[in-house]
Amino acid sequence: MKGKILSLLIIISLVSCNKYSREKYPQFATKTESYKYVNSCYSVEFDNLNKIPIDIQNQFTSYLKNRLGINNFQKLEFKFGYALSDKPIEIERTKSESEILAILGQNKEKSDCDSIINFPVYSIIYELKLPEIGIDKVGINLMLDTNGKPIKDVDFPKAEFADKLIPIDSVHSELIRRKIPYKKLNIDLWFDKRIESFVWSTSTLIREGSIFGPSCFPEVKYHFKINANNGEITEFNNVQTSDYFFGSDNHYVE
Repeated sequence: MKGKILSLLIIISLVSCNKYSREKYPQFATKTESYKYVNSCYSVEFDNLNKIPIDIQNQFTSYLKNRLGINNFQKLEFKFGYALSDKPIEIERTKSESEILAILGQNKEKSDCDSIINFPVYSIIYELKLPEIGIDKVGINLMLDTNGKPIKDVDFPKAEFADKLIPIDSVHSELIRRKIPYKKLNIDLWFDKRIESFVWSTSTLIREGSIFGPSCFPEVKYHFKINANNGEITEFNNVQTSDYFFGSDNHYVE
């Protein structure tokens, strides 16, 4: 019994620490991410766009061209996708997988599917590389129902701003102007849905942990963030931290 309890505690510890692990970012959209928007009873993964109907492919193409602009659309690289349906399915899992899913609360059986959604819903994940502005790759996730209605829009600036993003060089210039050293410096990028813009964020790692080892919550000094659409700079505020970090959970950028 003690052995089982110890194993469970180790799994919980790993899960909780992994949530904040620096190596876990960026996070790309997954099946679990898709379930946040659709309560489906059936899902199947596909690794080739030709496995879905041609009219659905055309709906994604048309939507993404208008949403991202032609230039960015042509740079998209398909990664994988999911078809979500209201038909139930049984998924076999190993014992260890079931234990981890139980801890995360993801192994609940779905008995009721959405009744107002036109199934099937298609969730497709792409990668977009923008090295010219300092972005290695961006995870793009779009969800459309069978009629082409968006269930989840992409986390990306509107087409009119997509080709005018402020590059990472501007962040470096501001860091130099402020004489902020580069040792243990992090420059992150997230998409803020509130302002529909990418945001550059800067911080310095002060302490990874303590004498007892690495911590799930390392000590970090935050400097400033820059709106990648208009260049507006926001200083870190110790009092209004929630406003400063709003949108940082939408972190799909590397």
